This record gives sequence, C-alpha cells and structure tokens, in this order.
Amino acid sequence: MAMFTLVTGQPANGEEPQDDSALSQLLRRLELAHREAGRPTYRAIGKDSGLSASTICRIFKARKSPPWDNLARVLKALGIEPDEIQNTWLELWLNAENDAEPIPVTLDDGLVAPGRAHCETCGVWIADPLAHAALHDKLDRLERFV
Repeated sequence: MAMFTLVTGQPANGEEPQDDSALSQLLRRLELAHREAGRPTYRAIGKDSGLSASTICRIFKARKSPPWDNLARVLKALGIEPDEIQNTWLELWLNAENDAEPIPVTLDDGLVAPGRAHCETCGVWIADPLAHAALHDKLDRLERFV
C-alpha cells in the first residue's frame, strides 16, 4: 500500500507559514546548510566554533539577524567554504540586517541606491518604475477633482 502526503498551503505542525523576509531566507539557508552537514548537534557545532550550544540555538531560532562573527563561525563549523561565507552568506546577512534596521539616506548624502531610480517629482527611490508611474497617474487624476 502506497503512502502519500497531501501538501497544502499550511504547515502540518501548526507553525506559521514561512514569510519571505530576508531573515527568513537567511534562516532557511542556514537550516539547509545544517542538514547538508549531517545535522550536527548544537554542542558539536559549538565545539568547532567556540560558541555555546545556547548561542547556536539562538542563531538557528533567531528573531533578528545574529551577530555576523557568530554566524560566520557557525557556517565555518558546518563546513561552508570561506569564499562562500564572504560572498553568499554575507549578502544574506546584510539583507536581514538592512530589513531590520534600515539606514535612512537622503539625497544630500550623495548616495545612490543600487538598482533603484530616483523620482524627480516626489523624491523617492523607485524599485518598480511601472508601479511608481501608475501611482503618479492616480495622484494626477485625484488632483483634478480637488
């Protein structure tokens, strides 16, 4: 007799559905790295990283991005290559940090937002030019009624 698992939009264990925040992406990748390393215990990771098992547990269950140096030590203990830690993992961590605590930037700072355009009309950085243009169209139509 074959067994099948019905996959629905909700996790079977009662957990909340996963979000797409940068921290969630970082933690999912960390869990995958942990699995690929053979699921070593937190104590074993601690022995290789010099961190306590409770610190490692907090990294895996983080509600905010963990300190970079601690995360890098855990990744090294999981067998992740230094180049991958510096290139891939640092970017994931920076995205989680920036989501949690964005640094406000004004045009007076002379900074640019990579991959973003600046709207001369309203002064914001534009991630999606079509959506932004549609917003201005709606605002222009509303102004005609006022």
